[in-house]
Amino acid sequence: MVILDIYTWIILAYCLITMAISFGVVNPQSNRFIQSLAEILARLVEPVLQPIRNILPPTGMMDFSPLILLLAIQYGIPFILKSIFRAFFLSQG
Repeated sequence: MVILDIYTWIILAYCLITMAISFGVVNPQSNRFIQSLAEILARLVEPVLQPIRNILPPTGMMDFSPLILLLAIQYGIPFILKSIFRAFFLSQG
């Protein structure tokens, strides 16, 4: 669960940095740290977001894939893990 919490913060940081870049708050060409940070976060998050984007219908300028991923991390995965552990312990005892 700690790993999922860390990944949630990585997704949020990725969303914030891409918004800051797209709105022109920071310029990644002039700020090497921001450029490197954006590349690292993209490598961590984009492989998970791309399959979600392939499933979702086009929504214009809005990208809802990070929201779907965050909801899955916060509610879906813990529900699945609890169900697995519950089934395992009930079958043992």
